[in-house]
Amino acid sequence: MAEIEQQPIRLLSQKSGESCDGTMRVQRFSEQECKLRAVKTLLLFWLIAAVCILIPIAHFILVPGFLIGGVVAASRNWKRTAEGLEADGECPVCHNAITIDLEKSAELPQWRSCPHCSESLELQSR
Repeated sequence: MAEIEQQPIRLLSQKSGESCDGTMRVQRFSEQECKLRAVKTLLLFWLIAAVCILIPIAHFILVPGFLIGGVVAASRNWKRTAEGLEADGECPVCHNAITIDLEKSAELPQWRSCPHCSESLELQSR
């Protein structure tokens, strides 16, 4: 089963340069889970490609697109061993406690905005 771990981060305001500490939750996948996610993605894309065979004219574009797209998406899922979930901390500008949803990638830096004051924040590793 995927493990969820916390890692310390720094929330940096883009305009004022102020920063605060926070934590980021990351879900780590085993090699077997990465392979399973990749196979599921590939099968989903290929199932969509099979359904697109029934669409006249458009199937000349859709079927090859979903076949190739399935391979590309599956390889990305296979290589992704960690997924960012959310980050918690205090906004360095408005000083409110915030929770920010992250991109699927667990790589930093990421840029998000404060849900309270809409200040642009950079999430950096500490």
